[in-house]
Amino acid sequence: MDSGIAITAEKLVDVTIKKACKIRIDNQEIIKLVGISSKDIAFKATDNISYWLTFSQNSVFYCKICNKGPFTKKGLYLHLSRLHRYEIKALLEEEIKREVRTAL
Repeated sequence: MDSGIAITAEKLVDVTIKKACKIRIDNQEIIKLVGISSKDIAFKATDNISYWLTFSQNSVFYCKICNKGPFTKKGLYLHLSRLHRYEIKALLEEEIKREVRTAL
């Protein structure tokens, strides 16, 4: 059985990738995924992880995990979701655990 943190991290993978690719997401989308009580932890975790996934130069995106690029927004989204999904999930799990520990 997966823990609640693993399930939450799996739900947040796509949102984190969208944030990293600078694709607009609605805050209600995150609230629908994790609930209102966990929204602050989810916002912090997705913001912290998405910062470390990509970088851009002259409106062209690159992957920080494998240093591949250049990508468009959509191309980078597809790259991250197909090749690095499990790494991002693992990063999210660790970040959520850290956020929960600091909240308690």
